[in-house]
Amino acid sequence: MKGNITMETVSINKVLQLFNMLSKSEQAEVAEKIDMQTFEERWQIADKSLPDSELGEDDIMKEVRAIRYAGKKN
Repeated sequence: MKGNITMETVSINKVLQLFNMLSKSEQAEVAEKIDMQTFEERWQIADKSLPDSELGEDDIMKEVRAIRYAGKKN
């Protein structure tokens, strides 16, 4: 056995303090890695909050036109 390894509990505030000590480019790299590691879980949460409904191409195009032309009415 190589010895006991203990994990220190780190608060979110401590993580943010350390994050703020990084350069902007390092912060961007860390943020991208966090984004990649949490994408699936965030997607599942978002997907559960959206209604499951079948939309046909006509329905989709009606929505697109409604949004695209909403501000262009005479």
